[in-house]
Formats: sequence, structure tokens, C-alpha cells
Amino acid sequence: MKITIEPTEDQSGNSADTMHSTVSVSIANDDLDIGDTMAQVVKALQAWGFHNESIAGYLDKELAWQLGLGGRDDQATMLEGIYKTNDE
Repeated sequence: MKITIEPTEDQSGNSADTMHSTVSVSIANDDLDIGDTMAQVVKALQAWGFHNESIAGYLDKELAWQLGLGGRDDQATMLEGIYKTNDE
């Protein structure tokens, strides 16, 4: 499997500071489940320059946490929700 993110426009007239790189993530086989695939997509987005918070905003909160995109507070909130009792 190979995931590639590349600019959609010709950047030959841009300065080096404004050019975007092409990012590729390659895996030796195609036997990945959706969780493994999403982890690779996140790596490609991070390499392109997206911040973890931006990526996490488009993912389910649990998936973002599993992929290591949530903050410490987010993790605590999630665990609290999982282990919360119905006694209240």
C-alpha cells in the first residue's frame, strides 16, 4: 500500500518557502485493517504539516485518541466516559 499527498498545482514559480513537498507513506503489503490504514494516513498528514489538533478534529474522538492525536485532558475525559457508572 502506498499513500501519497502531493500539491495539485505546478509550483515551479514559487519560492522554496511556499512550496509543498510530496509525501509518500509505503507499506510492504496490502494486508492492513482500517485502523492500520488510518494510522498511515495520519502519518502522511503530519509529514505534510497538519497539526495533530487539526487532524483530530475530522476524526471520531475515540479513533483520534487511539492514534495518539488527543491531549492528556482528552484522554482523561474519554476514560472518565468509559468508566462512568450510572449511579448518578
